[in-house]
Amino acid sequence: MPESIGYTDQGGPERLSIHEVDSPNDDPIAALMAQVAFEEQDVKDTLEEFFDWLAERYKSEHWKLTDRQSRMLSRPASQMANAVWLKLQAYIPSIIGRWCEETPGATAFILACGLVVVPKVTKQIKLSRERKSTAPVQGTGGSPAAPVPAAQPKAGGMIWSQGKEVAA
Repeated sequence: MPESIGYTDQGGPERLSIHEVDSPNDDPIAALMAQVAFEEQDVKDTLEEFFDWLAERYKSEHWKLTDRQSRMLSRPASQMANAVWLKLQAYIPSIIGRWCEETPGATAFILACGLVVVPKVTKQIKLSRERKSTAPVQGTGGSPAAPVPAAQPKAGGMIWSQGKEVAA
């Protein structure tokens, strides 16, 4: 695990030490949360998946990231995610912290599901709705049922028009 999170070059923002939050020895929740780190390659993969989803969602290929764009976004995004995560460690409610402590891997699993499973479920719902709207009505021979014409009055019957009885 890295000792600090932040820019590795000189002139960047001050590096944050993982020991500045809570010492893992003092708080088991902090120790569990300190295990979560956003690796640049994982962030890059996530960004690419997200932008591929946008391209598919809007049927616009310009949303797909080039390799250069992925690199340009992934480094600062991973640094930002790690810095935000460090700050969130102090603010996460104790009930969630206790749950995460009692369930190893829960936080990482929830994050991964949000990034992998939710888009797949969303796509499946969309596909199911499209299939349902284009599915033929089950009639004879599996073809759509022919529309039924409106019933015509019998010859010599009565038609009601504006409250008056008129012979047909």
